Amino acid sequence: MNRLPVIELRGTPSERGYQHGRALAGEIARTYERFVSDTTAGSPPVSERDLLAYAQGHLPESRAYAPDLVEEVEGIAAGAGMPFEKLWLLNAWDEADAIRLYQKVNARRACTSFAATGASTTDGRTIIGQNWDIYVGFDPVILKVAAGYGEIGARIFTYPGTIAGSGINDAGVAIVINTMRSLDARNGVIWAFLIRRVLQQTKLSDALHAAVSGVRAESFHFIIGAEFAALDIEATATRERIRYVSGHYGHANHFDERDLLPLEGNPASAPANTSYTRGWRMRQLLDEAAGRLDVETLKGILADHANYPGSICCHLDEPKSKAITRAGLIYVPAERRMLATNGQPCENPWIEY
Repeated sequence: MNRLPVIELRGTPSERGYQHGRALAGEIARTYERFVSDTTAGSPPVSERDLLAYAQGHLPESRAYAPDLVEEVEGIAAGAGMPFEKLWLLNAWDEADAIRLYQKVNARRACTSFAATGASTTDGRTIIGQNWDIYVGFDPVILKVAAGYGEIGARIFTYPGTIAGSGINDAGVAIVINTMRSLDARNGVIWAFLIRRVLQQTKLSDALHAAVSGVRAESFHFIIGAEFAALDIEATATRERIRYVSGHYGHANHFDERDLLPLEGNPASAPANTSYTRGWRMRQLLDEAAGRLDVETLKGILADHANYPGSICCHLDEPKSKAITRAGLIYVPAERRMLATNGQPCENPWIEY
């Protein structure tokens, strides 16, 4: 079967990192080179040195927020035999990818997410999920993190060398994400650290606190799910707005909260921006299936091709966009279930991890 690689990690933060780095050393080096190649390409030019310096600006606040996770990244660097600065850049990849924001060339296709719970699902249980969209050539992995030393046990979808992307923990707290761009970005805590802290919590309220704490570096959209409901968080570096989801909700890569719109950094006018169409299409499909939403129905929604190729299930559309859906992800917190595709959901089987 077309399974994603699973890497088991246990022990102290440094030990977990070293196991990660050693197991995926070749993949980490390739992921780093691909990221730098893709991010420095284009106009105006950006150098690898600029990217490394930009990422380093986020280290002090990230260390203040989660020193254990900095230790884990240091362990990855040691295990992979690479400089820490390069592994830090990989973990700050989304922040560094926004380096051209102020040149107004940041708009692109990215992930589409959902939450369904209560009367919207067939059994009242919460289901959250997303399609993970990124450039061609980035091959994801799943980190299976054992309990102990601040961890409660989790399965985390991410990339070689990076400590978190999306996931579910053994307490039934799950998180999915969307890249967002806001005009108040600053040096601060990278969102990979926020996600990992969320997955160290046992309660929805504590997970919310972890997500919005610290001096945030940039904007994001999170859906955090628990057995009974979900929380939808739109955040810029300096503001956050939270919705309690007791039915269903869909989201893409633009702000919906009116008072955050002045900080929008992902303009609808950019040719490659399909966020508005994808987000609203997701809500349309959730509305139409409300009361009948289950895992199988939601798998079908994540394979939707309306507005192809810039659809919920995203396909390549060069030169306008280099993004594709690299994986579909579905979490059922009450059952501690994680399902994922290794590739686009329209073409690849769903596998339970």
